[in-house]
Amino acid sequence: MENVRLSGWQMITMTFCFVCATTFLLLPGKLIEHAKQYGWIVCVWSFLYGVLLALLWLHLSKLYPGQSIVQIAMKGLGKWVGGIVAALYILYFIQVAAWVTRNLGDFMHTSFMPRTPISVFNIVVLLVCAYAVVKGIESIAMLSELVTPYIVIAFWAPFTVMLKVWDWRAFNNTEPFRLWDTFIQTKYALAFPYMELVMFMMIFPYVKRNIKKSFVIGIISAGVILSVCVYMTIGILGLERGANHIYPVFTIFREMKFIGFLEHLESILSVNIFLLVYIKLCLLFYCAVLAICQVFHLERRGVVAYPLIWIISAYSLLFDNVIENMEWVQKYLFDYYLLYAVIMPIALILCYWMRKWLSGGKLG
Repeated sequence: MENVRLSGWQMITMTFCFVCATTFLLLPGKLIEHAKQYGWIVCVWSFLYGVLLALLWLHLSKLYPGQSIVQIAMKGLGKWVGGIVAALYILYFIQVAAWVTRNLGDFMHTSFMPRTPISVFNIVVLLVCAYAVVKGIESIAMLSELVTPYIVIAFWAPFTVMLKVWDWRAFNNTEPFRLWDTFIQTKYALAFPYMELVMFMMIFPYVKRNIKKSFVIGIISAGVILSVCVYMTIGILGLERGANHIYPVFTIFREMKFIGFLEHLESILSVNIFLLVYIKLCLLFYCAVLAICQVFHLERRGVVAYPLIWIISAYSLLFDNVIENMEWVQKYLFDYYLLYAVIMPIALILCYWMRKWLSGGKLG
């Protein structure tokens, strides 16, 4: 493991960037489609659910101090069963990294360069991510620390300009709020992005101070901003336009004008999105590489990182288009993530207490 110490602020910024990354692109439109004017409420209960999950993972990490999730699995479940669980987490990190890569490729291909193959975007960004992974987690943390203030200012300053076209009538839909039906239709918002945060259990050992406070603050701050983003999108675009656009926030920036002549500010959003997604992808890539190194006792991350580029790039082409990708997310993502984010951590906690009980309370 690297001999680095991450600060609480770096943990906050990494968590913030991870949660906001692809969520800004893909989540608002689907939430408006399924929850109508109550989409922002779904965001609120989703990040509260994320906080509960964070407390679960932090408790597990406290039982095995200084251990990553794959090390906890191998220590708590034994070499063979723990090795299988560790392998599943490695596959999970690679899968999520591939989906994030595809989301970025689809965005660039659809919005800017439709004649450029998606695989070109994938390979280029993964090469840069691999370089960052080889340099270590501290370089990724420093990048998130650097860009977070800029992203917040550059996103919200232009966004407020569109308040001049705000229309309260978008919230006057007479359709009643059906809590259970809305929850079932939007349960993917619990999985994406909050269940993905389980990968931070690979990074917890590097954070030496205020880990619990920093992780929770990062989730809450990103969750609040996402809730406000969905709320403002509804008021600016309306329910019909907000639900029919794949990237409604991008549409808002595209239609924005400053003092009559400064247009096409979507380029600002594109840079922001690219930075956020890059940080998220670096973190996922790093966790996959670190997990492989820990399971197979490898010292050099570059031996794993560069070959992994081609695996992730190939895996990202699993879906034919962004619509098929989003349909899969809506139908299956919550159930799939449940295994890694909830069931396995709870099983590891129960296993710890069972072993402690069988040993007469002497287990460390």
